[in-house]
Amino acid sequence: MRKSAILITGANGEMGQGLITALHKQNNVNIVALDLNPLDDSISMLANEELIGNILDQGLIEQLNGEYEFDTIYHLAALLSTRAEFSPRAAHDVNVGGTLNLLNLAIEQGRSQGNAVKFFFPSSIAVYGFSGLEEKNSASAIKEDSYRNPTTMYGCNKLYCEHLGNYYTNNYQRLGAEKHQHYIDFRSIRFPGIISSKTIPTGGTSDYIPEMLHAAAKGEPYKCFVREDTQLPFMTMPDAISAITTLMDAPVENISRTVYNIRSFAPTAEEFRQRVLAFFPNAEIGFEVTEKRQQMVDSWPADTDDNMAKKDWNWKPTHNLDSGMNDYLVPDLQLMYKN
Repeated sequence: MRKSAILITGANGEMGQGLITALHKQNNVNIVALDLNPLDDSISMLANEELIGNILDQGLIEQLNGEYEFDTIYHLAALLSTRAEFSPRAAHDVNVGGTLNLLNLAIEQGRSQGNAVKFFFPSSIAVYGFSGLEEKNSASAIKEDSYRNPTTMYGCNKLYCEHLGNYYTNNYQRLGAEKHQHYIDFRSIRFPGIISSKTIPTGGTSDYIPEMLHAAAKGEPYKCFVREDTQLPFMTMPDAISAITTLMDAPVENISRTVYNIRSFAPTAEEFRQRVLAFFPNAEIGFEVTEKRQQMVDSWPADTDDNMAKKDWNWKPTHNLDSGMNDYLVPDLQLMYKN
């Protein structure tokens, strides 16, 4: 008999660790955590079962389908933006091929259960693209259906997987069923940059802000790899996790689309540097532009419009920039690096 569970891929990443912590607090949730590496000690006891494996391993996918009955899949595993530019073929294999494997698993699960399996996919503002800074600076906060012209492999992967989610949602449903009675309930968020106090980011092109903050808290010098005037939307990790759980808990009749923008604040790199210096006045923070990463960031929006998320599932961030620094980031980092 198959075991009832939820599946989290990429469970050992920044978002995976936060999501496992949040879902563990819910009653009667059997968490199956899948990652290439063993879970961090801080969360290893929170998952009911831990699997080490690759989402490209078809044998593993078949094992999951045979042993478990998933009502929800959180597919977080991915090759992130900077690494994807250095290894575009590997990025496509993991980000697209792996997602196809998980979508097919969800369809098989939905067919066997006779109910739609909820499927969460984290997308990114990397799906947007501008021809240059002039177009970026002239654009207002970007809505979901505008400027979807990715210039990076990561953005191409994410946008294609959004389309795959739409395709699977609309083309796999029970014969004779009502329109909303699908085998898969695909829901996605286009995340801005995310700042966490718990983990140091790796591989993301928007990581200059969390890297700047962590370095200052540790007393280490930092060279920001983008210009002072570079602007992107950001949010804190607790708000990102809250957005995921809120979206996934929303009644299906409230969901008008499969993909949503969310955001909290959008400082320039220099504005954030000044906020960091207010808390860590001795921090050594300079700028040393990495042209490739700067080009990637310049192709992404300075801000996004999250009104659809507010309307459909009452999205509202807890933190703005001030409260994020005062109530979450700085206290946690001071405690983490006090020695």
